[in-house]
Amino acid sequence: MKKVQGNINGLKRNILLELADLYALTVPQEQLWSLELVERLSYLSSLINREIALYLDRKGQVLEVSVGDHQKVTLGEVEGKRNIYRLSGIRCLHTHPNGSGRLSAVDINALKKLRLDAMIAVGIVNGYAQELYTGLIWPDGQEEVKIFGPYKPGKADFSSLNHLIREADRRLRLTPVSNEDSQERAILVGIQTPDSHLDSLTEAEISLAELKELAKTAGAQVVGEVKQKRNSPNSSTVIGQGKLEELRLMVQALNADLVVIDTELSGTQQRNIEKCIGCKVLSRTALILDIFAQRARSREGKLQVELAQLEYRLPRLMGTGLVLSRLGGGIGTRGPGETKLETDRRHIRARIAHLKNELAAISKQRNVLRRNRQKNKVPLVSLVGYTNAGKSTLLNTLCSTQVLAEDKLFATLDTTVRKLPLSAGQTVLMADTVGFIRKLPPSLLDAFKSTLEEVVLADLILIVADASDPQVEDQIRIVDEILAELKAEAKPTLIVLNKIDLLTTKNPLPLSLGNRTIIEVSALTGQGLELLKETIENTLFGQRIQISLMIPYSEGGMLAFLYDQTNVVEETFKEQGTLLKVELEKSLLEKVAKYRIYN
Repeated sequence: MKKVQGNINGLKRNILLELADLYALTVPQEQLWSLELVERLSYLSSLINREIALYLDRKGQVLEVSVGDHQKVTLGEVEGKRNIYRLSGIRCLHTHPNGSGRLSAVDINALKKLRLDAMIAVGIVNGYAQELYTGLIWPDGQEEVKIFGPYKPGKADFSSLNHLIREADRRLRLTPVSNEDSQERAILVGIQTPDSHLDSLTEAEISLAELKELAKTAGAQVVGEVKQKRNSPNSSTVIGQGKLEELRLMVQALNADLVVIDTELSGTQQRNIEKCIGCKVLSRTALILDIFAQRARSREGKLQVELAQLEYRLPRLMGTGLVLSRLGGGIGTRGPGETKLETDRRHIRARIAHLKNELAAISKQRNVLRRNRQKNKVPLVSLVGYTNAGKSTLLNTLCSTQVLAEDKLFATLDTTVRKLPLSAGQTVLMADTVGFIRKLPPSLLDAFKSTLEEVVLADLILIVADASDPQVEDQIRIVDEILAELKAEAKPTLIVLNKIDLLTTKNPLPLSLGNRTIIEVSALTGQGLELLKETIENTLFGQRIQISLMIPYSEGGMLAFLYDQTNVVEETFKEQGTLLKVELEKSLLEKVAKYRIYN
């Protein structure tokens, strides 16, 4: 006996047997339904006060019987019958107990998602079928749905509807699939817990707006948002059961492929949500990791992303649902690493150890280059800041280079170092680094530790912020917090407010940043860049002076000290010793005073 699907909890055995008997009923091949089937379906649906859905093939045989809670029925997918280039050859006949037979948004989107021949709804009043409506896909430029009805249960002539189904099937085969159709359709879920408000917006609202940009950057089409206020996230499903049911219906109504939760998820939470809504679920961290996987270009960047992905997924292997069990690609499953992460933990741990060794070797190479720079006493200036604040564009403009700069989140993953000549003949090195964002995953900071060493070891940090963003002050606060995590909060910093060309007012921005130096610039137009270079020069070289020293040959220790602690510009060997022209901090003048000579 074929099994009845769906929500059958609480149904008596005799009812289940009657539902199973529906599999034995058939409909004449030229008809979409029969009076006997509609009447039997209506009786059972009224008896249990739940929706019942039947899936029938073109021969009129019942393929599946599914039961759902009234107003919460899940119109299931008949496996193996979907084909995006034509109709599935299956129609769905389902009931609306105590309601109209008009098709709901869930009905229409299930029709489109499953490519059904027809979606037929039976409106039931007082236990009897009153009216039927039929929805058909009609490809005409854009894919539309045509609704026909109301019909009587005893309708016998289906020739016009059958003709339309055949014509729709023919047109679908000739209709190209658009790029928009190839995008994953995403619903975003935000959790608002008691927190501070920022300019009339809550932290949760700002974070959800960022999540929307992250989803678009990952290649998804955002089709809906769900928000819930809670004192704390639900331990099993993050959001409450009522909101979860709403999300499940929204997934069906909007034909969504993906749900992104704006918080961290445990493997158990992810599995519970996926089980309820029947859709792939990702956390904010997993979405960011996917973007990094798309953006990584260099060998080091790919290794770092793979390491972060594996370390994130390792503790979730046992509890992960659709993301890892359906390895068909898409957001959250891309990456330069292994494609099948359901291998046992031992293999993944071995891979993690190998990646760490590879990155350690690359870090050693980076240290060699860094020591050469330090030996030459060339100061390092690091550009840090929120993602998409214009750091790469600023580097390109200042250093006359062509680093990739896009109006996208996380366009830069690999650190780029370029020379910046200053007015007095000095030269500094400027490093462009990966952008920061709210809730930046700790695993990413750990994996990109070698790349972010350019920040930790910088002589000066430029915090680049988007002056046109209403949350610019809050973004600077988040950058400060991440710098503190990197143990770089004590470094000299300048606040660089970029994109001032987008501001509508000429007045300085009223920011509460204490006595920190703020410079307003436009990397696009060049406004303020000369002042920025002057400030960099004064900060790095304002306390430095160039002098001549005569070091006796007997004092080799002082010679070694000068080569280690100062910038030796020129060296000449004289009869009485080594004549050096050095550039040093004014604080060292007293130590070298007895060797100083004047022209």
